[in-house]
Amino acid sequence: MIRGFFIHLGLIIIFVGASWTLLLQNNLMHTATPVMPKPPTPRFTIALAPLDSRPPCTDYVQKLASMADLQVSLPPAKLLDNYRQPGDTTGLRNWLAQEAVRSDAAIISVDMLVHGGLLASRQGNDHQADAAATIQLLRTIHREQPQVRLFAFNIIPRLFIADNPLTERFKPLMSDWSILQETIRIFENPVDVEKLRKLETVLPPELIERYRNLYRANRQLNSQLLELVQEGTLAGLVLGQDDSAPFGLGNLERQWLDAVISRNPLLQSKVFVTRGTDEVALSLLGQVIAGTIANKTKVYVHYTEATTADLILPYMPGPLSRTVAEKLAIGNAELSRDFSSADYILVIHAGSARSRSADTAKSAALVKDWLVSGKQVALVDLAADWRTDQTFLPSLQQNGAPLHRLIAYAGWNTASNSIGTAVTQAAMVLSGNHAGSQNAPLNRDLQRISFLAERMLDDWYYQKSFRPILNDSLQRQQINPYDLQSARNKVNRRIELQLTGIFPQLVERQWQNSLFALPTPAHGTYAIANWRVAASLPWDRTFETRLDTTPLPAMIDERR
Repeated sequence: MIRGFFIHLGLIIIFVGASWTLLLQNNLMHTATPVMPKPPTPRFTIALAPLDSRPPCTDYVQKLASMADLQVSLPPAKLLDNYRQPGDTTGLRNWLAQEAVRSDAAIISVDMLVHGGLLASRQGNDHQADAAATIQLLRTIHREQPQVRLFAFNIIPRLFIADNPLTERFKPLMSDWSILQETIRIFENPVDVEKLRKLETVLPPELIERYRNLYRANRQLNSQLLELVQEGTLAGLVLGQDDSAPFGLGNLERQWLDAVISRNPLLQSKVFVTRGTDEVALSLLGQVIAGTIANKTKVYVHYTEATTADLILPYMPGPLSRTVAEKLAIGNAELSRDFSSADYILVIHAGSARSRSADTAKSAALVKDWLVSGKQVALVDLAADWRTDQTFLPSLQQNGAPLHRLIAYAGWNTASNSIGTAVTQAAMVLSGNHAGSQNAPLNRDLQRISFLAERMLDDWYYQKSFRPILNDSLQRQQINPYDLQSARNKVNRRIELQLTGIFPQLVERQWQNSLFALPTPAHGTYAIANWRVAASLPWDRTFETRLDTTPLPAMIDERR
């Protein structure tokens, strides 16, 4: 028995060693040597006051920035929000004042400094003193540290009222009320007027007034932020529109902002109004690096179906093509009509029950050809009904497309989130590969590969495949997926086991022996010999997960 144990142990050691030293690819024998990537020397540093503590607002920004040799610093976790517990606004403002001194730029969530995070901003509580303190802080930082470029963002309230036990039963009615505010102004339909009258006899007057006050306070704050842009305190400002629909109060606020900006040429070049919320901080990375790029990035957009550009997906107020244009503008990019001369190709897929498999297969073959020929391709992979069989990834996998060559992949919960993330990742990859920034190409490319793997594991598998099954299972056990409480540790372990278990099938086996050429030929070629994968719940709910995938590289010496 002992002898057998040592025989098996020896075989395991031989197998593991062989995975580092012998890799088969295209019938060639390769000798692989483990390497440790060189940490990049930051081109400049960025202080980030995030929208909230979730990974999309924190981790994603840091990971994407690292692809362009940018370093992002975050506030201590104890100052940030924790789900329904708001952040320490006073402590966060003090942190920003100190961190700005050590930074080249800052990306600042006004909602965090005023309310303590996105969820807190939806409650409609009075934060006039915090708003005044935040405006004063921005002016002080600019006066005392004028070399630090300040980029701020604020969120237009969403269509839906805040989630809490007191308002939950009124959410559908308040959504109808908000939509009618705009439709009546546009169409003046007597039927709508009567609907509104009836609604206002059912809804609590104090709830309507609180909702109106939320929008009033937001407009006042946005007016002050526009003044900061005009006076030069802010180098840039993004105003994001939270979950919305084709009609509603949020659209009226957006129209007001568009009108104000259109009358002022200075604001037009520095202020962006966009659909989306969670991705706004990472989108601002494009503004941070804009000054380092001589010309705008040229992007050719390919929609996988003829009707995709005009689709209005859930939680969006307008068509996909408009959101694409907004995100490209924030990222200092412009549309190109010719894919052969574009800096990269942005593929937009939005599958639905009406999608035709023939169209999907045709686009998948085209994308594969682009990747094989060395084109830079970023992919946005959406599904109207939140189903994996409506996504584009399976078609690419089936036809053998080299997915590891994508410069970006995103497919999370809304179109604006996904498009903003993919456009930003593409911008960071291209910036990092720029001729003047070659101090750590291996590290940058590993960051790209790692983020690709995380998005496919999270956006595609966890969100669309596993989480619906998990939530259904929890609800049968009388556990609320949005309030796990004592079940959190057990659910966390289940998620980690599931994601680490599916990772080899979804990513590792497909990419393990693929060769990755570095941006400059002098640096050679490498392969991924192994991965480390970790998953956990950042908040007391299953809605999002914190994923970290670490590819372990080996440098390749090729020989026949």
